[in-house]
Amino acid sequence: MVRWFLISLGVAGLTFASVRESSAQIVPGWNTKQFSLERIDADRVRLQREVEIEGEQGSPNAGQKFFADDLQLNIKTGELIAEGNVVFQTPTAQISADSVVFNTKTKMGTFSSAFGIASLGERGNENRSMFGTLEPDVYFYGMSIEKVGVDKYRISKGGFTTCVQPTPRWEIVSGNATVNLDDYVVLRNAVIHVKDVPVFYLPLLYYPIQEDERATGFLMPQWGASQAMGGSSIGNAFFWAINRSQDATFFHDYMFSRGNGVGTEYRYIFGPQAQGNVRYYWLDEKEAIINGTLRTPRRSNTVQGGLSQNLPFGLSARARVDYFSNVTVQQTHNHDFINASQSNRTVDAGVSGSWRNLSMNGSYRRNEVFFNEDDSTLSGASPGFTASLSGVKLGRLPIFATVNAEAARVLYVENFGEESFDSGLGKADFFPSIRVPLSTLPYLQVNATAAYRTTYYSESLAEDLKTQIEVPITRTYGDMRVEVVGPVFSRVFNPQNAIADRMKHVIEPNISMERRTTIENEQFIPTRAGAYDRIVGGTTQMNYGLTNRLLVRKDAPGEPQSGAPREFMSVSVRQSYYTNEKASSADNSYGYGYSYRSPNAFSPISLTARATPTDPLVVDYRVEYDPVPANDTSPRLLGMSLNGTLRAERADVTGGWTRQAYASVDRTIPPNNYVHGGATLRFAGNKYGGNVTYNYDIARSTLLNHRYVAFYNAQCCGISVEYQAFNYPPDLNRFYLPKDRRFNMSFTLAGVGSFSNFFGAFGGGT
Repeated sequence: MVRWFLISLGVAGLTFASVRESSAQIVPGWNTKQFSLERIDADRVRLQREVEIEGEQGSPNAGQKFFADDLQLNIKTGELIAEGNVVFQTPTAQISADSVVFNTKTKMGTFSSAFGIASLGERGNENRSMFGTLEPDVYFYGMSIEKVGVDKYRISKGGFTTCVQPTPRWEIVSGNATVNLDDYVVLRNAVIHVKDVPVFYLPLLYYPIQEDERATGFLMPQWGASQAMGGSSIGNAFFWAINRSQDATFFHDYMFSRGNGVGTEYRYIFGPQAQGNVRYYWLDEKEAIINGTLRTPRRSNTVQGGLSQNLPFGLSARARVDYFSNVTVQQTHNHDFINASQSNRTVDAGVSGSWRNLSMNGSYRRNEVFFNEDDSTLSGASPGFTASLSGVKLGRLPIFATVNAEAARVLYVENFGEESFDSGLGKADFFPSIRVPLSTLPYLQVNATAAYRTTYYSESLAEDLKTQIEVPITRTYGDMRVEVVGPVFSRVFNPQNAIADRMKHVIEPNISMERRTTIENEQFIPTRAGAYDRIVGGTTQMNYGLTNRLLVRKDAPGEPQSGAPREFMSVSVRQSYYTNEKASSADNSYGYGYSYRSPNAFSPISLTARATPTDPLVVDYRVEYDPVPANDTSPRLLGMSLNGTLRAERADVTGGWTRQAYASVDRTIPPNNYVHGGATLRFAGNKYGGNVTYNYDIARSTLLNHRYVAFYNAQCCGISVEYQAFNYPPDLNRFYLPKDRRFNMSFTLAGVGSFSNFFGAFGGGT
């Protein structure tokens, strides 16, 4: 915003340079009004008595005006002196001063006791909400504003603000400032005032004013405090604007009790599908005593980033990395709920393409989940390849063919301290199928599918059915399925009430029958590296269910047939039957503990419901109930979840409850029982409001997380206050920061931006 009013000064230089000696026209291209002309000598003229000069229409000076009580011009040297109510106006700015000394030939000069106002234009309109009902303008002043170069100015004892009110709520003042138009502003002894109270001081402030708002330079330092780091820390960063499409940032953090951290981040955007970023951080912690405990020195690094890139021949590439060398560092140095609980590191990359019915994907995946500092499980594929040919019609027959193929080196490594168990293997899968639609009636759909699948494994199980050995094995089986949806019954009602003018009730039964052939060597197929691919052969499986839908339509008053149909409620119930009860333990379509449940000829009964009583309110409910548990005489509730969302003009409210019970023949796992909620409130057109969130573990009687935010936005500035705390149950030893509390404060200045965490985070991990 400083750039805008200084551009006006540059135009002022052109204004004065237009003055030439002429008896008929004092200033060519300008209309001169209300003055008396006096020739002081052969080289100097004087204009007096409410001098007004206005640019002629059609000239480069159109829309500009200059006012003064007294103006003297030396035609030979080009020196101009104006005094008394000096005002210069352009379509976007106005500058007032007690006096001005300017040279129309060198275009150098000084405004004394100057102040003015300038419009921020499109730059201010980009975030108009920051200005409330005010126009997006900037107010500036200085004891003197001196033009010392073509695009260079010096302001002494001045300041600026975008809070254009009789009493500005904030302003930045400085002893002196040097300004290069479209480049930078350097302020010395800069002080930020809020309500005339100085709140922040910088001996030197570099402020970029490039047209693209990107400038190379040092960023504002950050200060913080944490018990996990043993005290205070200060962070510095240097930003390098390489060009319009690339930039890099270099970081340095100094922890007074713990050591140093350095890092860098590189970002680029070459197009909508050609962008990426990568961030690297290296931490060197020295030996220190923190909370009475001796912490040994350690070094660690973190790499994070991702990219997406279009390639020739219809291909596209993607990659993502979230890697850390030390899980303890990852969880103690990130003082927020998500990062502090992060315990897995991931590398994921791939190239994919699609051509009509054919799609292909090559990938590399590596995901390691830590259970504590020493124990982890590594899974993924290095590399993997999949191809799919789908929906191919065979001649004129109503038969559609699909072929899926996959090949991968499957990763699966279990680490227990110094011990490591590698169950990885090579795998190749070929899965062709044909589908025949036997009925496509609107009220009755019948599809028959026949498939053959063969899978090669580079390793198999030994005779003890536990040890994995390097002996290849191939699994083959056939799969036949018939799916029937319908007959569908529906009925339309006309309640003409506050909820609906028309209502439609739909009853949709469904049933499917599937037969998998016997797998001769099924007991020798390894499953640790691919439990998701466990198949129980020689099984006939029947799935049956019923769905009820209630659709409503409410027309606008006086406008019949104007409303769109809306699903008011949907309720579905389903269950499966298996001729081989072992198949129930491998059916992952039932999510609540299917792998822990004892084998059973019947699956749990699953019920899902979704209700939308009004457009802003959505409620989801899911429950799985085991009516006939194996080895147990009493029915069991395996799990349920209830979630709701309400979105209104002044409030967004979410809440939910999840409960899951685990039970098996050989072990009992404590149940999970969580409740969570959150609300965001907005008042007076988002002028003030707040947010609250929480997560509570009912089973362990622990409030995992609670967070409170309050904000107030005035017409040209705002303030936000946040308090957050989280706890983890003591029996979950995977978390190394069991408790954390923090307090943050930030404020926003209209047209300037937000400065967060000036005072750091009060408190820390305990």
